[in-house]
Amino acid sequence: MENRFFRWRGVDASPTQIVPEDLLARLPPTDVRYFLRILQHLDHLLPAAGLTFFLTWHLDSFHEAMDNAVVILVGDEQNQTPSYQRRVRAVFKTGGLRRSRFRETLRLPTSIAWRILLRDARDGAIQVKRRLQYGVRGHVATPMYEIPFGPFALVDIDPPPIEQRPVDVFFAGGSASGWTLRAKFIARRQMAAAVAAARAALPQYRMESMAGALASSKWLGPEAYTRSLADAKIALAPRGNCDAETYRVFEAAKLGCVIVSEPLPSRWYYRGCPAVSIPEWSALPSVLSSLLSDPARLTQLSLRTRQWWDSTVSEAAIANFIAQNLARTDRVLQRA
Repeated sequence: MENRFFRWRGVDASPTQIVPEDLLARLPPTDVRYFLRILQHLDHLLPAAGLTFFLTWHLDSFHEAMDNAVVILVGDEQNQTPSYQRRVRAVFKTGGLRRSRFRETLRLPTSIAWRILLRDARDGAIQVKRRLQYGVRGHVATPMYEIPFGPFALVDIDPPPIEQRPVDVFFAGGSASGWTLRAKFIARRQMAAAVAAARAALPQYRMESMAGALASSKWLGPEAYTRSLADAKIALAPRGNCDAETYRVFEAAKLGCVIVSEPLPSRWYYRGCPAVSIPEWSALPSVLSSLLSDPARLTQLSLRTRQWWDSTVSEAAIANFIAQNLARTDRVLQRA
């Protein structure tokens, strides 16, 4: 019995049945391609299993075709539990299953920590409201698993070895001026100041940092952004909207860059991630000096980063993770 695949975007009134290979052939580079490739691998790993896979951006909308489906839920940045979780076979979602531990948040710079705590309080209130509205329960029999965002807008290229890359440090991303509650933009301002300090302290290195409304991959275009990132030895990955998780970690990993990031969330797929963790961006000049003065270490970190991509967060690796957990779930149900 053939597997079935559906996509239900947030803007769509109802889901659409798809053939992942056919949709991939006509979609522009976005994060959707990452999840479609996961579905492709799953179809090969579980041939004729008669499963229904649902790629959706909906937390609370349910369609009858989702009944007993394997749901891949994308886009939730508030650590919410979908209201339909008891009606499906399993949920694999981006954005995590729970908020960061309180003690981990308190280790962050004060300007970041209080904003995260305020956001967590808001997200907790949203979850309580949804539980009352939809009867959502926090602990249920339906299994739920965390999966990564994956890259956002990369084209497929073969990146050069790290020793052949002309740019030492790279970042491109949007920012906002003025006062803001978003920790993401505070972190980027702190990073920008640290990059300026690093340029002054390390003028022998080429650092390209573009922050602003026209600096993100969306505005640069996928090909220009991909090639700029592939030309860099080190990729800076400041936090995103959801904890410290950001597309840039996965984009940099796929292209074999050395990643310098804020402390990453405690999620299974970050175990073994060779990112260089920086608790405060003010430490960036000394971190870059140490990395760039040691080409052998850069090469080793680049290889380890690409290995982490291949073994843990690539499309094939996540498909394996999903297939293994579905098999485990089936064994549990058979014993019940």
